[in-house]
Amino acid sequence: VLAPNEADIVLGGAFVKGCLCAHLGSALAVQPSMAFGSSGGDEDSLLPGVGASANGTRCLVKQTAGGAVAQGSNGTGRGEDKYYAGSLRKASDAAISCKGQVTRDELTEKARGLAIVMVGLPGRGKSFISRKLQGFLRWQGKRCETFNAGKYRREVEGAVESGRADFFDSGNPHALAVRKQAASMALNDLLEFLEGGGEVAIFDATNSTHDRRQMIIEEASKHPGKYHVIFVEVLCDDPEVLRTNFRNKVRHSPDFSGMDEEEAIRDLEARVKMYEDRYEEVADDTMSYIKLYNMSSKVLVNRIYGSITKTLLPYLMGIHIGTRPIWLVRTAQVPAARSQDAELTDEGILFAERLGAFVRRRLREYHGEQLPEKPVRVLSSTVTSCVQTVTAFLQSGSDFAPQVFRPMSALNPIDRGRLGGSWWIDLCTDKPPFEKVRECDPSFYSRWEDDKLHCRFPGGESYHDVMCRSESVLLEIEMSTRPVLCVSHITCIQVLLSYFRGSALEDAWDLAVPEHHVFEIVPTLGGGFTVEVVNVDTEPL
Repeated sequence: VLAPNEADIVLGGAFVKGCLCAHLGSALAVQPSMAFGSSGGDEDSLLPGVGASANGTRCLVKQTAGGAVAQGSNGTGRGEDKYYAGSLRKASDAAISCKGQVTRDELTEKARGLAIVMVGLPGRGKSFISRKLQGFLRWQGKRCETFNAGKYRREVEGAVESGRADFFDSGNPHALAVRKQAASMALNDLLEFLEGGGEVAIFDATNSTHDRRQMIIEEASKHPGKYHVIFVEVLCDDPEVLRTNFRNKVRHSPDFSGMDEEEAIRDLEARVKMYEDRYEEVADDTMSYIKLYNMSSKVLVNRIYGSITKTLLPYLMGIHIGTRPIWLVRTAQVPAARSQDAELTDEGILFAERLGAFVRRRLREYHGEQLPEKPVRVLSSTVTSCVQTVTAFLQSGSDFAPQVFRPMSALNPIDRGRLGGSWWIDLCTDKPPFEKVRECDPSFYSRWEDDKLHCRFPGGESYHDVMCRSESVLLEIEMSTRPVLCVSHITCIQVLLSYFRGSALEDAWDLAVPEHHVFEIVPTLGGGFTVEVVNVDTEPL
């Protein structure tokens, strides 16, 4: 409760004591010793009275020796609406220290390393998710490795000897000892990786019992590093998804090499049945976990806070096993020595029309002859030439007439600060003109050569900055179940390509992005992508 002798001002909803406030643009003018208004009759009368501001906002201002300081805003507020606008008391006045808040504080604090531990029956997609996560985290610049328990098992016993269903019988003491040894070896290597400077380690195994998961936490706690352990459980009972997963597994796993496919599926089903007999879902709420049900149609999280909620969780919710083409395209040609608001050249307009013909043909291969109302998701930067490219593309045929597109500043070209200008666009070939940068600013170029990923243009961005802002675009592309056309600029496409190709982000600057070509990207069953460069200049209109 505010002390009675404090000269507090509440604009737009409470009494102003000891001074009169007028809102002048963005400035707050205060005249002491002038009061107006009268006290209200509800709980907000603890704040001394009612006043108003020019813009109708409601904020708390405290008068000090140096003047009045606005302390916050909380909606609008006629007297009868004050309760619904929320209390203006500072949270510290009524702070609580409950167990949940303490837990949140602990988990939000940055850990030295993160161990992501997969949980789930065989054939549920754990390895698919592990590979996707590894690619995403490496693209973010993190040191990340995956440790697959099955690989260690095959090294100890051999794929033929350890790959059959009877090897997973809990009544087989030799097999049980080998599987425990393999899991222990994988976990030890995982912790050594984190101890050696690794940032994220993924443990790809069934980890199907509470005791096994508790052992992992205990082993991690023995290490001097502060490692946070998160369990990601994959649950699936959709028959169609399971059939697809089983066929993919028996076709590619060394455990079933040389076996007839139907025989291999029966053997895998027998293995799954043995795991089901002793499987325990993650249910210990003292652990941090994420549970994914049936292709993330339902997601349950527990004790998950901090940066994980901003990147890891949305990514896990977005990825799926559906296939669709993804097209990355560099914006069409504009005249030389012009600003970025220049109109497309005749050649640029022709490219946009040919792009429309190419995409239309590919969409018919994907959807069939009868295209849906919105057959493709279209993303572009906000730069005029890019918007014009997309507009010309959409106008190239009646199939795209109802289609809308989304301009996103996250797809804009790298901000070059004081080195900006049309010369960059004019001199770009299939790569940025860094030789010209060396001529313009030798000092910056020298620093950039030492750290091409993090070195920022003077007053501008680095490639790492472009990656950070394009993360939202990547998530949109990953979660889309429709084909995606993304029209952007050379530097942003280089950054996105480094993800789809699985190449190091620090080498993105050297990826070739030729003009009037399309990067056609298709997801693979294993969690990666195929990338093909298509010259659409030969595409018939």
